[in-house]
Amino acid sequence: MKTEKEIREEIRRIKSAAPDFSGYWIGELAAAIYALEWALDKAPEPPSGDIGRGRGGHEKVAANLVRLAEKQTSRARQRKTASRSAKRPGAKS
Repeated sequence: MKTEKEIREEIRRIKSAAPDFSGYWIGELAAAIYALEWALDKAPEPPSGDIGRGRGGHEKVAANLVRLAEKQTSRARQRKTASRSAKRPGAKS
């Protein structure tokens, strides 16, 4: 058995990797996170009871992963825009 600390660290690793994926993989990552959270007694229903249910635990986790990816993409665009304008001669600071 893994310790609670090891399980939490695995959840963090999955969440940090999530913004690099899209589509099918978001669902897979959400399912993995949900299963790990259930092992920590954070999810009310076992993963087998959540399969195919609309508005279930997997769906909520997937929505959070998508929001996380959108935030990181937005931040990256802002940094890219800021660095471009800083490189232009005569750009305002």
